[in-house]
Amino acid sequence: MRKIRIILFQHGLGERVTRRQAEEMCEYRPHFVCFPEYYFASRPLGNHAQTPRNQARQLRYMKLLSKKLKSTVICGTMPELDGGRLFNASHVFHDGEHLGSYRKRNLFFAEVGKITPGEEWKTFTAHGITFGVLICADVFHDESFIEMKDRGAKIIFIPTFSLRREEEPEEKFRRDRDIFVRGAALSGAVVVKVCGAPSPYKDFIQGRSLVANGHEVLYRAAPEEESASIIMKHEIEVREDGE
Repeated sequence: MRKIRIILFQHGLGERVTRRQAEEMCEYRPHFVCFPEYYFASRPLGNHAQTPRNQARQLRYMKLLSKKLKSTVICGTMPELDGGRLFNASHVFHDGEHLGSYRKRNLFFAEVGKITPGEEWKTFTAHGITFGVLICADVFHDESFIEMKDRGAKIIFIPTFSLRREEEPEEKFRRDRDIFVRGAALSGAVVVKVCGAPSPYKDFIQGRSLVANGHEVLYRAAPEEESASIIMKHEIEVREDGE
């Protein structure tokens, strides 16, 4: 087993990482940094629109950010144009190198008719560890976690757009166990969910970021932190490839 430092960047969508935030993350020396779903959306364009120029600018920014953080960065998601179609894509960079991307396969109802589902599951390797990326509604399908297990993922990062609900904390905790602890058990991986925090741009979401293994939730944003923008630093133990 190996100890891995991760950062869950629970902040408002469509923002830029400030110099102070980047310095704070660099000081922690994380192996992995994960951003929320649609973090790299353009506020003027919205979640479900993109232009070629803006797309190229966002990808350049992600590359530079990963180099500055000297880390493997799961760049939340962004709307991605390809052949006249729009996908919800998560790009992965390692210290300025583009490792690839994953396109969301299972759409949220608000995406249907605007976003095209992806067709491939993806895993990546960095720091001697195979890791996978799922996006939000992918977690409602057992197939997603089983595919990650079959591909040898030791960590699964899940950028998420979590709608705010009026419910008691125990209801939320039960749902976390039913979805994420169960998903971690199915996959045999540590699950890292990263949500956006509410902001004037999207004030109807909640930051319910968490880390779970197949037995329990190891770490979560407390109920009083669900409206807060937080850089969450956490250390996990995972099996290296070949163990």
